Amino acid sequence: MPGDLPAGTVTFLFTEIDDSTRLWDEMPEQTAAAVETHDRIVRGVIERHGGYVFGVDGDGFRVAFATAPEAVDAAVEIQQELIGDATTVAIRVRMGLHTGEATERNRDYAGPEVNRAARLMSTAHGGQIVMADTTKVLLRNRWSLRPLGEHRLRGLGRRMTLHQVVADGLPSEFPPLRTLGSFAGNLPQQLSSFVGRDQLLADVAELVRANPLVTLSGVGGVGKTRLALEVAAEMADEFPDGVWLVELAPVGDPSSVPAAIATSLGITPQGDMQLIDTVADAIAARRLLLIVDNCEHVRDAAGFGIAQILGRSGNVKVLATSREYLWVAGETLLSVAPLALDGGIGSDAVKLFVERASSARPGFGLYDTQSAAAVTEICETLDGLPLGIELAAARMATMSAVEVRDRLGDRFRLLRGSEHEPRRQQTLQLAVGWSYDLLTDVERELLRNASVFSGGFDLAAIAFVVDIADEVDVLERLDSLVRKSLVVVNHEGSHTRYGMFETIRQFAEAELSKATDLERMRDRHAAHFGDSASVRYERWNGPGWRDSVDWVEIELDNLRTAFQWSTQRGTFDVATDVAAHAALMGFSVQLFETVGWAEELLPAATAADVRRLPRLYTAAGYACFVGRAEAAAANAHRATELEADSRYDSCELGYATFIEALGQVY
Repeated sequence: MPGDLPAGTVTFLFTEIDDSTRLWDEMPEQTAAAVETHDRIVRGVIERHGGYVFGVDGDGFRVAFATAPEAVDAAVEIQQELIGDATTVAIRVRMGLHTGEATERNRDYAGPEVNRAARLMSTAHGGQIVMADTTKVLLRNRWSLRPLGEHRLRGLGRRMTLHQVVADGLPSEFPPLRTLGSFAGNLPQQLSSFVGRDQLLADVAELVRANPLVTLSGVGGVGKTRLALEVAAEMADEFPDGVWLVELAPVGDPSSVPAAIATSLGITPQGDMQLIDTVADAIAARRLLLIVDNCEHVRDAAGFGIAQILGRSGNVKVLATSREYLWVAGETLLSVAPLALDGGIGSDAVKLFVERASSARPGFGLYDTQSAAAVTEICETLDGLPLGIELAAARMATMSAVEVRDRLGDRFRLLRGSEHEPRRQQTLQLAVGWSYDLLTDVERELLRNASVFSGGFDLAAIAFVVDIADEVDVLERLDSLVRKSLVVVNHEGSHTRYGMFETIRQFAEAELSKATDLERMRDRHAAHFGDSASVRYERWNGPGWRDSVDWVEIELDNLRTAFQWSTQRGTFDVATDVAAHAALMGFSVQLFETVGWAEELLPAATAADVRRLPRLYTAAGYACFVGRAEAAAANAHRATELEADSRYDSCELGYATFIEALGQVY
């Protein structure tokens, strides 16, 4: 007899015939017979193990079991019987197992645990049984399992630890799981869940499928970037050549937009051809999705670059974010509205607040009418803007919802912006200003000074820029800013890295300018990256090569900013240290943008007669790799001439000659 409807903690088994569309197309009669046998086997095994079928979706089953061992027993037995039955030789079934609290509705299940089970199953290959850690801990070593590591599944914020069931008669070797990390591209991992906007997510995906360029517009802090990244993650398997993110927020000079696009895509300059033309030609035949984020401050340059790319390809899709539309021909415009406020405590805005507040204060919930009313009012006052809501929710670590609501109201009265600005824009300014006003003096100072960084920073860099020798002191201030959601922390890799939301960075930069300290901080920022580039170069030609080039890649945005600022300021010795050493190291990982810096700086650095001029000429010699061989050879030759002058600091003896020879070969 079929099992009763399990309640409480349930183990879900999701199954699906792999590649069924192709099977039906190529051999419909054989597939029909095999599917009939498949259905009989699956239902029979489920019945014997007390499973409850609560859905049949296409060629797959959705089943609930009262215990994890019964669910795994059933999954293994189904696979063994399918393999042993000759009529099912063409069918391979993928399976996913996940255990969680069941949400029952009309003898069906709904909610996040069901969604996780479905997503987990979609990562597997035909013949493979994949389970979540939540199921594994309930098996008491009953089955042999192979660890598959942590993975992020599309549509889910947090990573899941996955395992594969290994059993007699079943295949054990499979390709990598079909998770986000297995797709081509450079999408960053999202460590928090995506709340609400399910319909908007689907709508944007449909627009991207139907149009070459979709621009998400809206006020800062409305969630344009996160929405774009979530759409990209959902659509990743539709683009065989990858999903690629171009972050323009750190790009201060419109002329650097083509270089930022090329660097993100890993495309190198070619000869005297305009870089954006090189990019357009290189990806013209590729089927990829390009996310171009934060276009508003370089709108014309971004629009021109996107138009050039789309003008040469029928396969590339672009999803852009900007506070203003790009006004490119063929652009499809979508204004991103704030989170819905309808429904009170059931609204998307309140759901976001509660979820983020639970991270700041475990166990947080709307357990009384006073707190529920306060949270609802906070979200309404912030007009449903996700950034403002997240900032307010972070305060739950030290304040009550009522206290936050009352404080937020005070800040509004004190910090009202221009009446000519959109109300939502005023509200975001007030939310950030309110959070800034709650900081101590030393925290405000650190936040302001950190705004000079582009693309993030590490502890040593911020300590140098703020001129504090005690890194522990700086770390304590940073930790406070991280906990208050004004600085974000990235633990990926061996070194912790910090950054800020762009809206907060811009606010902090404006405050730094008001404090008349902007130029001094930018000078120190440039000096730090000039000195660091010099030190890294000394380690580059040896065992430290990998660390040095990794550093150039990670700090490219900061190096670009430091180069542009020091050039603008006329501190050509600093600009030379940045450009020369970044190019001398960066060429080895094809960061040829840095070679362009060296070439650009040559006239001014020569006139200033900087000490490391030979290194700059040597670096400019690497232009041979991008089609400017004659100029490259001449620059390297000039470096060899300067080596003989003791006033200058050159590369190691003979290196410039080697670069000159490369130029002659090319």
